[in-house]
Amino acid sequence: EHVRAIGIAHLNRMVEAGEPFTLLDVRTRSDYDREHIKGARSLPLDEIEGKARTTLKPDEDLIVYCDSFVCSASTSASKMLSRMGFKNVRDYKGGLREWKQAGLPTESNYR
Repeated sequence: EHVRAIGIAHLNRMVEAGEPFTLLDVRTRSDYDREHIKGARSLPLDEIEGKARTTLKPDEDLIVYCDSFVCSASTSASKMLSRMGFKNVRDYKGGLREWKQAGLPTESNYR
């Protein structure tokens, strides 16, 4: 399957413009709790099959990310969501690491 990618500049423009989309963090729940991109929702890779259909709408704009370019979880998640019938899925391959290095906002569930 072809996975559509989205770069940091495009994603940040969407955030700043307040465009409607759902940002999914597919890392483990503990990684998500420690730190995630501001506004992201946690949907660990191993929970997608069981939870995606009940928590997401099929026509929702979904952007998926994991840790960094070397992490393949976001690509796997994108393919899985596409196979499940989600039409607007994009993979943000830079992930949390690139986002943080650019000085963009993150949040933690521990503050």
